[in-house]
Amino acid sequence: MDTLKRRIVGHTLYSAHLNEERTVKVFLPPEYDEKKVYPILYCHDGNEFFSHGRIATLAAELITQGSLTPCLIAGIAVNHKYRTDDYALFGARNDAYARFVIEECIPLVERNYTVHSDPNMRAMAGISLGAVVTLELLFETATLFDHMILFSGAFYDDVITYATRIPNTRKISAMMIVGEQETAVETPAGTYNFLEANREMKQLLEDKGIILDYQEAEGTHIWGFWQKHIPEALRWLDQQWQEHKRDRWD
Repeated sequence: MDTLKRRIVGHTLYSAHLNEERTVKVFLPPEYDEKKVYPILYCHDGNEFFSHGRIATLAAELITQGSLTPCLIAGIAVNHKYRTDDYALFGARNDAYARFVIEECIPLVERNYTVHSDPNMRAMAGISLGAVVTLELLFETATLFDHMILFSGAFYDDVITYATRIPNTRKISAMMIVGEQETAVETPAGTYNFLEANREMKQLLEDKGIILDYQEAEGTHIWGFWQKHIPEALRWLDQQWQEHKRDRWD
């Protein structure tokens, strides 16, 4: 028996932009009530966030403990064959993937569930290249979401250059987490020092006025490291939502 009374609902949609079917898994908080409106977190590599990251279980525990505002989590499944093409900044399908998220995935979730459309009550998370596409979607849209969680961002030189050229015109908050041992990560692009790249991105984002919680912790570029830090990332996100509620009513 599931004492947390949580649910994960799977949806399959055909993407006209990607010319393929994609799965979106949606975590519903304990005691989900359709009469209420909930904040939401969107995650790239969605299946892995649920399986390897255990984000639904961790979120349900925090909600039950009163440490996380009841929220929905939408996990957008990746097509591993095209992951780099979809997520990389100049990937062959990057534009199509962005349109899929904005024009097909988010509308699907909003048709089926009572979630906020206020960008202050929306967030997005990604690991490695998923952090790159999260950063891109935030910069390229004005009203999509205002909070992002970036785990071990694969911030190659082209991403750093891109970030230097994008102005920040609104209040944005971000949490960055990177492993202290991520100094020689093997990737399809070669061996890369993600620790140093994240330090450089941290400075760039701070220079743009982004409200940043940056952390370095012992760990490598694996799900075991990211899973360990998901609870604190969710608690950080809850703080952003709570502050917005206070600002709105003050």
